[in-house]
Amino acid sequence: MKKLHKFSIILSVIVLVSCDFDDTNINPALPSDVSAQAIVPAAQAGLAFAIGGEAVRINGLFMQQFQGINAQQFDNYKYLVKSSDMDGIWRRLYQSSLNPLVTVFRKADDDGSNHTVAMSKILIALGIGHLADMFGDVPYTDAWQGLESNFFPTYDSQEQIYATIHSLLDESIALLEGPAGDGIPLGGEDVMYAGDVSAWTSAAYTLKAKYYLHTSKINEQAYALALEALEKGISSNGGDLQFVFGSSNNEANPQYQFTQDRGGNINIDPYFFNLLIDLDDPRKGAFLNPSAAAPSGFNTNFNSGTFYTKINSPVIYTSYAEAKFIEAEALLMGQGDVSGAEAALAEAIAASLQKIVGNVDQAYMDTHSDLASLSDSEAQLEKIIGQKYIALYSHGLENWTDYRRTGYPSITPVEDGNNAFNNNGEVPRRLPYPQTEIDLNEGNIPIVSPDFQDRFWWDL
Repeated sequence: MKKLHKFSIILSVIVLVSCDFDDTNINPALPSDVSAQAIVPAAQAGLAFAIGGEAVRINGLFMQQFQGINAQQFDNYKYLVKSSDMDGIWRRLYQSSLNPLVTVFRKADDDGSNHTVAMSKILIALGIGHLADMFGDVPYTDAWQGLESNFFPTYDSQEQIYATIHSLLDESIALLEGPAGDGIPLGGEDVMYAGDVSAWTSAAYTLKAKYYLHTSKINEQAYALALEALEKGISSNGGDLQFVFGSSNNEANPQYQFTQDRGGNINIDPYFFNLLIDLDDPRKGAFLNPSAAAPSGFNTNFNSGTFYTKINSPVIYTSYAEAKFIEAEALLMGQGDVSGAEAALAEAIAASLQKIVGNVDQAYMDTHSDLASLSDSEAQLEKIIGQKYIALYSHGLENWTDYRRTGYPSITPVEDGNNAFNNNGEVPRRLPYPQTEIDLNEGNIPIVSPDFQDRFWWDL
């Protein structure tokens, strides 16, 4: 994987500047247009900021990996989420991520840069997938049409979004398996895979498996489809779909930036902290900050320096470890194959340990991949999701999605989680639409004030 060294998120519209009032004179130093490839690094970085920042915090606060202790993070931790709280993640995904990715797609498609088109479609699928898993119905078909004077996009249903995700991924796979085309080839500007077509193909298949898994409650073929996709998915940690940040201030990882700017707003939640300590999990030293004064040797402060809060930490979208967790669940719940699920779970734990700490604790892996000794498939599923909960800490929304699908891990809702939008005080199952949409596009919003316990299409 190529590490990002230089990028600048300057995705505002490029305008021509006149040297004087004569409209025939323009500044020749300013370009009137740029190539798709020139936009790729900033578009990839924009998605990483959105998913590795707000999405990770939403997931962590709801799933008790983070504890909100101040300001918005305290309210969100207590399931009080205001529409205005959602303006940031909506803007960062639509404006700073998907808009430039759609621009990359359009330019690359016009130029015949087939592999660049494929890369953009994969990341667009990932972006709209995160939006759908937070909000349900979201704009897609009617979005990004401002140049055609359509400033009020209609909303696609979540079911339509999921169909679109698979179409985008299938189209990407077909393009990646074909010729590069006549345009500029995908290469060094791709700071995720450096233009490695086979790596992007494997990532697309793994994302298909992820989104099939999300529908396990409503689609009896979900597990079989996920297993089929995984046959061509990511096959080692080296193939993980991730964005690695740089080591200077304008290249910093979003969680690192949060520790510098607003680190006093969250801590590591006692539930997650005690889980790592009680299990003597080998990853605890990578996820927690040390403290000589604490009996456990660690404290709950959310500071820079842990695996995901270094200045150059990665934002991971999907991984070999996640692929093996998907396989373990699919074999267990789809085929009743306990021994196969055990083998996949062991590989998932080993992959996570290798990635996070650089080696595999055999005793830990053997203990926590044992499924045969458990009484039934529910206990076995709980064990798989429990280990996945640790391994996918700070991986977007996946822990929250697993909880909504399976009910695991068995967390206790926080005290005082009752409010006007979350009447029963349980863990929220959705988020409200942002205030900017209410103000500017209310006629198309499916529901202005949703109950946070409203269930999505795949969560019925």
